[in-house]
Amino acid sequence: MFPDFKIGVGTWAWGDHLVWNYGSDYDETSLFDAFSQSMRDGVLFFSTSETFSDGRAEQMLGNFIGKSAAQTFISTKFAPFFWRIRRKDFIKALKDSLARLHVPAIDLYQVLPPAGLMQLPLLAECMSDAFESGLIRYAGVSNFSAVQLEKFYGYLNRFGIPLSCMETEYNLLQRDIETNGVLEMCNQLSIRVIAQSPLAMGALTGKYVSQKDLTGIRRKFMDKYFSQNLQALIRLMNHIGSEHAGMNSAQVSLNWLIQKHVIPIPGAKNADQVMQNNQAVGWSLTEDQVTQLDDLSAVILKLRSG
Repeated sequence: MFPDFKIGVGTWAWGDHLVWNYGSDYDETSLFDAFSQSMRDGVLFFSTSETFSDGRAEQMLGNFIGKSAAQTFISTKFAPFFWRIRRKDFIKALKDSLARLHVPAIDLYQVLPPAGLMQLPLLAECMSDAFESGLIRYAGVSNFSAVQLEKFYGYLNRFGIPLSCMETEYNLLQRDIETNGVLEMCNQLSIRVIAQSPLAMGALTGKYVSQKDLTGIRRKFMDKYFSQNLQALIRLMNHIGSEHAGMNSAQVSLNWLIQKHVIPIPGAKNADQVMQNNQAVGWSLTEDQVTQLDDLSAVILKLRSG
C-alpha cells in the first residue's frame, strides 16, 4: 500500500533559471535549508523529474540526501521522448536518475505521456522489469488522460504490478481533473492523486495581485490563473484561515486539497517556505468551508472560460 503522505515537496524550481530565476533570490544553500527543514518537520516525500533543469534538480536532491543521510521518499519521472524507442533507453534513463539521486532504488517512478514510439504497452513492460529488478518500489504516471490511465493500469496489471499514483496539476484555479474523467478514474481504480502546482505557481498565496507583478516566462505560465475575481478568492481564504489560528490563503489552499484526499507537493526555495507549507497539515477545513471554496472557485473558473 502506498504511504499515507499528507504533503510533500515539489522541486520544479530547483536549479531552474528559465522560469523560476534560480540564483537570484535563492540558491543551492537556501534549497538545502529547505530540504533540512522538511526533514525536521517529518515531511519525507520529494517529487522531482529528470526533466527539471536537465537533471539538476535530481542531482541537488541526491547531494542533499548524501549530506544529511536522511530517510526520504523520492519520486521522479521518466520522459518518453521521441528518440527513446527501446527498453535500454528506459533503463539508461532510470539508472541515470539513480546515479544523480545517489539511491539504490526509486521509491516512486512515474511515466510521463508517450511522445514517440515508446507507447503504453512497452512502457508497462519496462516498468515491470524495473519493478522486478528492485530498481523501483512503486509505479506511477504523470499528466495522463483518463483513457491513458485506464489502459496503463490494465497493462501493468497483467504483470501483477499495481499502479499507485497519478501526479497532475490540481488547485483551486485548475480543476480539470474533476470534469475530464481523471479524478473519477483514480477513485475507481484506487490510485492516489498527487497535486502539482497546488498553489498555482504562487497565485493562491496572495503575493501577486495581477500579472503586472510578474515578468518573463513565469508570467506566461501564470496568465491562465489570473482573473478579476482572484482577489475575492484570496479574501475568502484568508477569512477562513482566520478561523483556524490565523492560517493564510496558501495554507487554506493546501488544506483544501488535503480534504480532497490529495497529496499536494508545493515547491519550496527556503526553510521559511517549507515551514509555511507544512502548517497546512494537522487541522481541517469544515465541510461548509470546503463547499464555500468549491463554489467560489467554480464561479471564477466559469467566468474565466466564458
